[in-house]
Formats: sequence, C-alpha cells, structure tokens
Amino acid sequence: MSMVPSSIGPYRIIEGLGSGANGEVYLAEDTRLGRKVAVKTLSALDSKELTEAKRWVLREARAAARLNHPNIASVYDVLESPEGAHIVMEYVCGETLAQRLRDGPLPPAQVLEIAVQLADALAEAHSLLKPGNVIITPKGSVKVLDFGLAQVRAVEPGSTPVRSSRDFTLDGRQIGTPPYMPPEHLMGDPVDVRGDIYSLGVMLFELLTGHRPFQGPDAMALTMAILTQPTPRAGSGNAAVPPALDAIVFRAMSRLPQDRYASAAEMADDLRRATAGPAPSPVVSGRDAVLHAPTVSRDGRRPLPVGRRRRVFSIAGLIVLVGLGVYSAVARGRPPASSASATGPPVVAVLPLATVAGDTQGESLATGIADSLISSLTRVRGLTVISRQATLTYRDRKQDPAAIARELGVTVMVDGALQRSGDRVRVTLSILRPGSKIVSWSNSYDGSLTDLLKLQTEVGEAVVDAFSLALTSEDHQRLQQPPTRNIDALADYSQARTFLDRPDVKDNLDHSIALFLDAVAKDPRFVAAHAGLGAAYWRRYLATHDIVWSDKARDAISEALRLDPSNAAARSSFAVILSDTGRKTEAIEELRKAIAAQPSADEAHQMLGRLLFEAGDQEEGLAELRKAISLRPQYWSHHHNLGMALYKAGRFQEALLPFRRATELQPDQAWSYQMLGTTYHALGQPEQAVSNYLRAIQLGHSKAYSNLGTLYFEQSRFGEAAHAFEEALKIDPRSPVAHRNLGDVYAHLGQQVKARKYYEMAAQLTSDQLKINPRDARTLAMLAVYEAKIGNRRAAGQHISEALAVSPTSGEVLYRKAIVVALAGDGDAAVAALEAALERGYSASFASKDEDLALIRSRPEYRRI
Repeated sequence: MSMVPSSIGPYRIIEGLGSGANGEVYLAEDTRLGRKVAVKTLSALDSKELTEAKRWVLREARAAARLNHPNIASVYDVLESPEGAHIVMEYVCGETLAQRLRDGPLPPAQVLEIAVQLADALAEAHSLLKPGNVIITPKGSVKVLDFGLAQVRAVEPGSTPVRSSRDFTLDGRQIGTPPYMPPEHLMGDPVDVRGDIYSLGVMLFELLTGHRPFQGPDAMALTMAILTQPTPRAGSGNAAVPPALDAIVFRAMSRLPQDRYASAAEMADDLRRATAGPAPSPVVSGRDAVLHAPTVSRDGRRPLPVGRRRRVFSIAGLIVLVGLGVYSAVARGRPPASSASATGPPVVAVLPLATVAGDTQGESLATGIADSLISSLTRVRGLTVISRQATLTYRDRKQDPAAIARELGVTVMVDGALQRSGDRVRVTLSILRPGSKIVSWSNSYDGSLTDLLKLQTEVGEAVVDAFSLALTSEDHQRLQQPPTRNIDALADYSQARTFLDRPDVKDNLDHSIALFLDAVAKDPRFVAAHAGLGAAYWRRYLATHDIVWSDKARDAISEALRLDPSNAAARSSFAVILSDTGRKTEAIEELRKAIAAQPSADEAHQMLGRLLFEAGDQEEGLAELRKAISLRPQYWSHHHNLGMALYKAGRFQEALLPFRRATELQPDQAWSYQMLGTTYHALGQPEQAVSNYLRAIQLGHSKAYSNLGTLYFEQSRFGEAAHAFEEALKIDPRSPVAHRNLGDVYAHLGQQVKARKYYEMAAQLTSDQLKINPRDARTLAMLAVYEAKIGNRRAAGQHISEALAVSPTSGEVLYRKAIVVALAGDGDAAVAALEAALERGYSASFASKDEDLALIRSRPEYRRI
C-alpha cells in the first residue's frame, strides 16, 4: 500500500484498509457528519487509463448512489482530484466471505441465509459477486460492497485473483474476476441479470464446498475450464448440502443463460422454499434399498415454479369473489347452445388472465376475476373444474394450449385478457378446445372499477351459460347466494387469499391469518373466510409441526362446515387435515360427504381411493381411483395413481396398463417411466426395466439410478451397480437408500469397514426423517434394516415392531421384517415373515434375488414359497 494521505476532501483518513491492482481503500471520518466511511481511490493506472477510469467510475458510482437496500453498502459521495477518482461508501464492520472461507466451507443452513440476502440484493441492482466483496456483520446481516462497480477490488486472502488477468479494464476487455464471470462474458457476448445469477451460483458453490467449481493455473486454463467442463454439483463435494439447495446452485451455474433463473427474485423465492425444508421423501417399492416409487401430490401436479413477487392492492379485495352469485340469464354474448358441448365429460381449466406488462393493479384484478370464474363454475353440476392453484404455473403462458391441456388433463380451457384504462376495465374471454385448436366461444365485457360486482356477475353468468348445461332450481339458488354482504369482510378475505398464495414470502402467512380473522370478525357467517383461515393455520402447522396450529385449522374448517355442510371444497380440505394427522377413518367419511355434495370432484375421488386402499379396502379403493379417471380421463396423474395402487397390491401385470397410459398422456414426465421400469423389474423382465429406467434418467429422474443399480447388482455386475449408485448419491447426497446401496456393494466386495460407514450414514439420515413423522411405517422399517446390517439387533427389532404396529398388513413392511430377522439369524421367523409378505403382494422376483435372505435360501420352505 502506498503512503496514506491525511485527508481526501472533507474526509480525514484514519488508516488504510486494503489495496488492489488499481487503487487503495481507506477508513476515514466524515468531518461534517462525524461518521466513519470507507474511501476507495482509483489511482494505480497510467494517465490515459486514469482519465477513462474517472469518467466510468464516477458514472457508475452515481448510479449506485441511487440504490437503497439493506444488503447493499450505500454510496455517499464521489470526488475527483489530481490523484484519482474517489468513491465514499458506507463503512461496514465485519468479516468478508473470503476471510470466512479460510476456515473451510460454511454450514449449508448459514449459506442459505446468506444466499437469500444476496439474491434479494441482486434483485435490486446489478453486481458480479465474489466472496471478497461481501461482508457478514456481527449480527449476521449481509452487505455487498462495490455494488454495480467492477473497479478497485481489494485482494482478500482466500479470494486470490488470477495473476495473468487484471480485474479491471475499460476498452471492451473483461471487467470482473474471472472465476466468477459468466461464460457469456468470457465469450464477449452480452451479459444481463442472468450473468449476476451465475456469479452468485459460483460463490455459493465455493461457500458450500470450500473451493471454486472450476480450477486453472492461469487465466486461459481457467477460462477453458469454465467454457468446456461439466458444471459440478456442490453436493458432490459436501454430502451435507441439502438436495434442494444443491439443485438451486446447479441451476444458477448453468453454462447457458436460458437454463438459469430468469431473475434474482425467482432464485430468491426458490431459496426461501429451500429454507422452509424438504418435501416428504417419495415412497420406495421393491427391494428396500432402491426401488423408488414416487407418489404424486394430492392434486396430482408437479411442484409449481414460484413466480415473481406481486404487490398486493386493496382493489383485489373487491373482486376475488369466491362463491359470488351468478345469474342464469345473460343480456348479450350468448353462444350457440352447442358451442361448448363436447363428447366425454367436460373438464375445465380457467387460466390466469393476461394483462399488460407492468400493470400490477391490472394483474390483481385479473387474478380475482379468474378466481371467481373458477368458483362459479365449480358450483355447477356436470362440470369438473381444475383448482385455481393448479393453473397458477401457466400465468406466463410459456406453453401452448395443447401442452397445458395435456398436463392438466382438461378438455376445455377458458382463457382471456384484462385491459385497464383509468377506472375502466375490459375483460375478453374465450373458450377453446386445445386438441382441435378451435375457439368455440368468445366475448368482451366492459365495466368500471366502481361497478366491479356487476361486471363480475356478467362475466361469470356468460361463461356458465356458454357450457349450455341445464341448471336446476337448486343450482340457480346456490349461484345467486353471495359469499358475504359485508364489503369490508370481502376485502379482508380477498387480500388474505392473496397473501396465502405466497406463503414463501416473509410475513405473508402472518398477514393472511390476521386478515382472515378480521374477515370472520366482521361477518361471522362468512364460510369462505373460515375455510381460508383453516387453510392458513394448516400452512402454519406444516411449517412448524406444532399441533396447536393443526387444532386451530380443524376448528376453523369445522366452523365453515357447520355454516355450510354442503361445501365440498371445505370438506376436502378437512379430509386432508384429518388424514395428515393420522385420523384416516374420519378423513374417509369427510371425502364421502364431499363427493355427495359435488360428485364431479375428481381429486376427492382420487384421495378417497388412496385412503381406502391404504386402509385395506383395496377393491373399493381401486373403484374410486377408476372413478377419478372417468371424470378426468386425460389426466396422467390419475392413471399413475391407479398404477401405484395395483403395484402395491402385487398386481404387477395389471399395473403396466395405467403406467403406460400415463406416459402416453404426459411423455415428458419421468415418474411413470420409472414405475413402468420398476413393474417390469418386479415381473422379472430386466430388458424392459432397463429401457424405462434409462428413459426416466434421461428426463431427469435421479431416483431411477438406484433402481438401475439394483438390477445390475442382481446380475452380479457390481462395477456398473456401484457407478449407478454413486450417480444417485451425487444427485441426492442425503438419500438413505443411496448410502445403503453402496454399503451393499462394498459388503459384497469384502470391504466391511467401508460398507459399515455407508450403513451408519443411512441409519442416521433415516432417523432424521423420523423426526418429521415418527409414525411413518415404511421409514421405521427401513431404519430397522439398516440397524440390522450394522449389528444393532435390539434397535432393529424395536423399530420393525413399531412399523408393524402402524401398518400390520403392509407387504413391504412384512418383507423388511423378513430381512431383519434373517440378518439376526432367525430362519424360522424369516420364512414366516417372507410368506406373509408375498401373500400381501410383495414381488417374488425381488425376494428371489435378495442377498439379505441368504440365510434361508437353502431351506425347503423358501423354495416352496
């Protein structure tokens, strides 16, 4: 560092803080305001470069000074002097991430906290991040330095720059630090916000692993590595990295900009979802080590991508009219009677209405009108209507109508747009049949913001009428009953629903609960508000696992049902709460009542079928699953769930047909290909199994690696099995199954110490899962197997007994018992448990190849069964 000046303008220099290739950084006192500041001086350039640098730095600094964000160090002042250009910034006390990295990688939970703050900062403005430019304050807050400024980069230990490349250039050459620069920047292509996301991904990788994703002895070697080498996974370098965080970092570091997050806000949303915790693990079928049989979510959808954050306007409270009355006659725009008719059951999706980009108030209005349309159509018998939540992912219209219809399994879609000019609103709607690409009906409606209720009614009645259904007097009566006559309660309710749609955003759930409580206080007979309050309480329970919130949720929805016993949606929600808290019998009764009130509720039929099947009433359960298919025959998820039930019943040949149908309806989803492979595997048809496993892997389903590895293991192809299991472990480092699989390979190869290490890790990870749901029979049984493999017979016996107490007739759990007692040396008990498992549908093909049953393989009883 050069000689420290005594002052720069009104700033008294206290001491030097650091230096870089292009300048100095000082701690100073603002003599006018009496506060400490950081002064950065750009001076170590030749005169020509310095002149250019001054212009560029001052321009960028003035832009940065306009920023105001808690995670961005503020720019207070810019100065020019004969010695150089100076930037006066907020002095942040703390430690840089580069300094933190000297001690190795950071805990994943801490990295998540840091990542959310950095993504929020990037959502505010541009910055190419690196660890030396991020400070952690003593209170744990993140501050980004040099935001929007790619100049005077102080050299921090642990963040060594590539020696043959300067960080700062002005004539079109690179500006930034090569290890953190996106590939498109290195290629000289334009860089947008996705370049910032790449930099953040690289930095998070380094925080999680302690090293950068790409290495090279000089700038050229590093550049070639970034441009040509496969993007590594953070989880491969640190097994403690949660799969969700691993996936986020991997996506952020994608080589192609279009494969990264489109915005920092979108990445921040995913990070917050990861902070909330992982989703429940998928079901595993077949050999306990590997054969994953993923289940489909309650509404059959894949997880929805989180959209950008939306502001909430009070005007939305005027139009999210759940259950608002719709009248039977329309004044204009009536379609021909046959215009919306179709062969087969009409399955309807109302898509989010398009709006002018940037019109946030218009977006709120559009969301409310679409929501109300769904509510109105749901009240009409003879229609199967897709839930509002299921359609939210199509807000940006990145797929064509045929693709959307295929994913949702619908035959008819209501689409449209909303335009707003001042207090005037125009809604344009159309009904189309995606398969034929024919618009069967279209119309426009005009109104004012002061007359939204009338406009809402007009739009709703026209769409209902467009389906040319014969409405009964009971239908008319239901449709004409508004949810509440208290406009203030309605406004509170509507805003509460808006907050509830985004529980991942900090404080939204608290706001939602408070507004629902306000709504029911203003109108105690407001059914939808009581039901919404129950939904918000249930979300709180899922986040905290505090039983107090599940009790509150049950009480709120019970009140909604007391006020309106025929409310099918509330009954279905109540059934979910009862089922997830272990009250399966009561859940079944609620679903029966929901179906009686709304016979076309396909998702209620599906859930009822699954619960009946799990309760041991397999035939009625299968009948309900088939009823769901009859109501929504083009929906792949219904076919998949029927296949799952048949598979669990050991009816493998029958399960093939629904799994095949699911792949035909949705050829780009991997779950059904995996289960098709698993079913062929159970039938002893390895070639077909491998073909479908590889297809699932190609589509991105990592669990299929484990299934493939098991098949190779059974064929004594141990090298290929180990490779497949290692790939599965790379993708999901916290998978107990993947650890157990590798333990089996090493045990077979005689490497007992290494095998035990993997078995112990499998047991630890499974114990962690039981902290979330201690009565999960399958997880208890799997833990018992892992404990048996490390010789902990007492714990294994206890856990298999607990599993059987929860699920005494499960073929899978009984099979785990056979393994546990066989490994303990009790051949008689193993034979008895195996026979019971096979009687309840467990695959004889899997059992015949399982090395864990070697103790009884030579016994006559084994050969007989």
